[in-house]
Amino acid sequence: MGSVMPWALVALCFVLGVASRSISDAFVVFVPALEQAFDSHRGSVTLIYSFALLLGGIAAPIAGWIVDRFGLRALTVVGMTATALATASASQATQLWHLYLGLGIVMGFGAATLSGVLSASLLGRWFPSRRLGVALAVAWSASGVGAMATFPLAQHLIATEGWRTAYMTFAVASAAFIPLLLFLPWRQIERGAPGLARSRAAADRGPTVAEAVRDWPFWALASSFALTSIGIFSLVPQTMVYLLERGIDGPYAAQALAVAGLLTPLGMIGFSWLADRGGRRLAALLAYGCSIAGVGALAMVRGSGDELWLWLYVLLFGGSMGSRGPMISTLATLRYRGAHFGRIYGLITIGSGVGGFLGAWIGGVLHDLTGGYAAVMVLSVAALVLAAASLGAEAGARERLGR
Repeated sequence: MGSVMPWALVALCFVLGVASRSISDAFVVFVPALEQAFDSHRGSVTLIYSFALLLGGIAAPIAGWIVDRFGLRALTVVGMTATALATASASQATQLWHLYLGLGIVMGFGAATLSGVLSASLLGRWFPSRRLGVALAVAWSASGVGAMATFPLAQHLIATEGWRTAYMTFAVASAAFIPLLLFLPWRQIERGAPGLARSRAAADRGPTVAEAVRDWPFWALASSFALTSIGIFSLVPQTMVYLLERGIDGPYAAQALAVAGLLTPLGMIGFSWLADRGGRRLAALLAYGCSIAGVGALAMVRGSGDELWLWLYVLLFGGSMGSRGPMISTLATLRYRGAHFGRIYGLITIGSGVGGFLGAWIGGVLHDLTGGYAAVMVLSVAALVLAAASLGAEAGARERLGR
């Protein structure tokens, strides 16, 4: 295997993730402006992001069908076109339901095509099993690293030019990738590394979809995805507004969240490294423990002088926020690799989308009902505890199998 091509493809997956998922995640910075522009309650606005998360999960089997039927070029072009159309339509929205359609449904579909399914389908052709985990972790880290650019940029554009101009800027940036994707050497890319495709073709077919869904580990992994998403996204869409209401300056809060985005990929790679060294259960439980402690630190931010607690939240929650995705993907690969893995993995990923939808929506509703954030934080911690039990059990089972 050449040393350049595999990591160039990791870079491609990474850049496409920044241009899609990072822009979608920047929605948290837009929440105050959208509340004011459409005179809407918090729950109504965060429900937009809920739809994006939901589609990001339930559209994964559709993305898998696209890549199986039409290839990687079609998957990437469709995904980036959806991202550009979603943000362009948002800049012209006059009713809240326009944002549900654009930023919720279309953007969510774009994120589904350019995230886990793309990375697994593409990088799986170029990396052997012993190196695939790290490559996937780097690709998954795109959303966190991208937040370093998209969050402050969105905050600056909203403050100086307005939220409509901010979304149009993102639309132009996404559209600029489409010509590149059309002319990449996809035939060579899809052939994969010499010898790797032959060795995988000779491997066993693995469990079928029907066999997988009758297996407890399938539901352990799917529930881990769902509960983790509830725990994360019940809180994340409201973090910016929470900090503003506690007296934190807007640009300073955006910078802090951007640093959390920087720590996310470091946590992904670090926890994945620990898991690959034989500590899958330890890595999973440690990651969840950091997230739970991060929620506690955020709860201690009561005013502009509580910067220590703010940065503890950034370190603990940001550093562990995205670490479970690569872990679940790796465990799913070890458990279900074979001819039917793509469809099985797509079904497991649905848990992530459904959990993200419910978390962001219920979190917004709880805020509206209670007028505060205590119930939101309790929901986040409870979901993370349950997810830790589920993923920890499957990770422990995998360690007992000695793989």
